[in-house]
Amino acid sequence: MKTLSYFLMVATFASVTFSSCKKDSTPAPTPTPAEVATSMKLTSNGTALSFNQCQQFTVSANGLVQTEFIAKNFTNGKLSDDEFEVDIIHDPATLKAGQTYPAASSYAQKETADITYYPNDTDIFTTQIGNPQATVTITEVTATTISGTFSGKLFAWDDTAGNTVVYTITNGSFTAKIDK
Repeated sequence: MKTLSYFLMVATFASVTFSSCKKDSTPAPTPTPAEVATSMKLTSNGTALSFNQCQQFTVSANGLVQTEFIAKNFTNGKLSDDEFEVDIIHDPATLKAGQTYPAASSYAQKETADITYYPNDTDIFTTQIGNPQATVTITEVTATTISGTFSGKLFAWDDTAGNTVVYTITNGSFTAKIDK
């Protein structure tokens, strides 16, 4: 899944990067989805983190349609090793501003959210059903983007009981390009 998201984010960024820009007196056209500014920002254990690319993907697993927001940094033609994901088990076609999703307390629980952080290519930290502590709120839905806020507690991938908090996430926000 991460490889697919990296590819799509690289393709999106490359199309924006390699398109030419010319200054003239005509008004700027409405941006296409590939030109929409996206980002994710958050505070992790008191340290500000930001990602300069954020994409929304529609995922179907075990008959459940999910909305996934994947954020990475793209710098000097390369994607970073770190990644942040916000996953909502809700169909993106019906997302509306004001909807709030708590952390899941069981696997494949509808109308819930999961938050996952990959600080590098090997480590995974996520919300856990044994100690569900997270909230995701959709703040705006437009024709090209979905925005929201989030916070939560992340645990090691194998700490399913949620015994040891590794990351406390606060002030999370994102604006993601809608997957069309």
